[in-house]
Amino acid sequence: MSGIKRTRSIDDDGIAEYEKALEICERMLAFKMDPVQESNIYRKIGDNCLGIFIENNDLQSCDRAIQAYKKALVVYTQESYPYLRARTMKSLGFAYMNLSDLFDRKECLKQAASAWQEALTIFSRSIYPLDYASLQDELCIAYRKLAELEEGMANSQQAIEAGKDALNIYNSKDHPREFARAMANLGSAYLARAQIANRPLDRADDCRQAIASYQEALMVYKLDRFPEEFALIKNNLAIAYLALSDALEGGSGERRGGDRAIDEGEGERREVEEKEGEGREVEEKEGEERVIEDEEVERREVDDREARIELCNQSIQACREALLIRTAENMPLAYAATQNNLGSALLALAEEVESLENCDLALEAFGKALAVYKSWQNPPLHAATLNNLGSAYLLRAQVIDRSDNCLKAIRAAQEALSISSQESSPGGYAESQRILWLSYLTLGETECRAESCLLALEACQKRLAVYSAKDQPWDFASCQKELAITYSMLAEAEDSVEAKAEDCRRGAQAAIEALAFFTEREHPHEHAEAQLLLWSAYSALAEVEDKVENCRLAIDACRAAIRIYEGHSPAEHADAHKSLGYSFITLAEAVDKADNCRRAIDAYSVAMEYYTADLAPGEHAEILRDLAYAYITISEVEDREKWGRKALRAYKKASRIFEALSLELEAENDPESSEMRKCAERCRRSMESCKGILKASRRTGSRA
Repeated sequence: MSGIKRTRSIDDDGIAEYEKALEICERMLAFKMDPVQESNIYRKIGDNCLGIFIENNDLQSCDRAIQAYKKALVVYTQESYPYLRARTMKSLGFAYMNLSDLFDRKECLKQAASAWQEALTIFSRSIYPLDYASLQDELCIAYRKLAELEEGMANSQQAIEAGKDALNIYNSKDHPREFARAMANLGSAYLARAQIANRPLDRADDCRQAIASYQEALMVYKLDRFPEEFALIKNNLAIAYLALSDALEGGSGERRGGDRAIDEGEGERREVEEKEGEGREVEEKEGEERVIEDEEVERREVDDREARIELCNQSIQACREALLIRTAENMPLAYAATQNNLGSALLALAEEVESLENCDLALEAFGKALAVYKSWQNPPLHAATLNNLGSAYLLRAQVIDRSDNCLKAIRAAQEALSISSQESSPGGYAESQRILWLSYLTLGETECRAESCLLALEACQKRLAVYSAKDQPWDFASCQKELAITYSMLAEAEDSVEAKAEDCRRGAQAAIEALAFFTEREHPHEHAEAQLLLWSAYSALAEVEDKVENCRLAIDACRAAIRIYEGHSPAEHADAHKSLGYSFITLAEAVDKADNCRRAIDAYSVAMEYYTADLAPGEHAEILRDLAYAYITISEVEDREKWGRKALRAYKKASRIFEALSLELEAENDPESSEMRKCAERCRRSMESCKGILKASRRTGSRA
């Protein structure tokens, strides 16, 4: 994200003129003169050195400019020469601002802001309105850049306020160029705040404000009159469109959650009877209401997805318009920045429409940016582009060549870490560690599970070290969720009971840390996800110790998620009920077998209302298989023949579905067909067991 800067275009002759003027000033210092005259010369030396630095990035020239301004300020006190002091402070701020791009960024930005704030004590709005507006515009840029380094929310808020103050003076009629510049910088300040806001709704609002500001700037920055400014605004618009798309995706739970009354009671348990052996009888009116509610949720989800796709396309179009001006030959760094943004937009679109073509186009764009940053030896931007490349390979791994693309993502992230550190670029360092985490975790699903999970854990812990619960609560809590996921996978790979238990306890603690920030009221969607991670940790822990207690903790966590998903997220609601059913069956193995089996049957039946045989045959068959197991378990303590028959019918229906899916997938040459055949065969073996149970119950009955 770039701001509009005031810079001078200087050719070699211009530099020569500065050097000539500088030589004259230095000769004049040899003469005896009064302190004010000497300070005037120091100020001119500063201006000439700053001019040279802006053109050739010579650090020595910038340092000379700063030292010259400071010498001038010794005489230019606020009491004796307020105007000259304010002018010099303004120039000193420019020197520090320009230096911040190359050296000690945070400290230089703070020095620039401090100098401009002091200048404002003289250049007041009432007496020097244009100087006041100019300084506020510069402060908007400085605080926005500081927001990327520390105290993000406070500094971005100061940037927005400064930008608004500038626009209280500038208007499109009297000062069109200044107005457009200030509007563009205000847009970038909104975008900076959007990128660190905790609530998705706040992020979306700030993105919309940024877009509106950039569009106002484009009313002045027309392609034919201001091509470079036009391209810059289009580049930043592309970032804003993409950020809004991300906010809409992350905000789905927030928008649908809202303030609502939650029934805290468990409700009255009732025995569930099936229709044709499976499912739960639901009152007709209640069923119609659920269908209408689910349809509304699905419509909202479709609308959100269509909005995200449109924003991705707008971002791509904005990048392509910017690239009409920004070419590798005449504006290499700007060209690379826009290629980077184009790649990010294509990657986001590939995630929405699952397009391998868009993913490959993103890789091509990132490659073009990388070629520029390598030749220009720009480590921060080089590292950021490598991270983008890693993200593209990760997305590609979901579609094709999983291992190969994961390894490419790992190499990209490791190369980024070799040229950028946590101290120099904490955000980039954290992103590199995220790519490593997800790459190793993805590899662990199919190969070297224990080793991959340990490497994923190491990357996740390094990423977590970048964030604090106080300063970056959203990132900190999100990383705790990732830590919980990692411990859950690692627990499955452990050989010893003790190691598995320890992983589960740490996973539970990480989920609890996430819940401290992701509260049910403020972040319902993220809260539900963290509760399900807590369920996963306690469920796995129940397998190795304190089964009853850990099952009950798992059930509590799962119910907390269900409360949030009820009526708002039908797919997640159904999945959570599947998890709840699993926990009740596990608990039934230890206590209250009949009651807990009935609760499991209730939960599975709710899940099956969403995962119907027509719309989701695979999931439907899996739930039928789980239901059948619940029937078998309850048959151990009551009415063996009744529950045995229910189990037999459930297994039979599941077997038929798995068999049909196997044939369909085999016709498509899908390797998953083999797994479907195995599921069908397991169901058939379970059917034989059910028949044995039924025969035994009949023999027992006949003897009685």
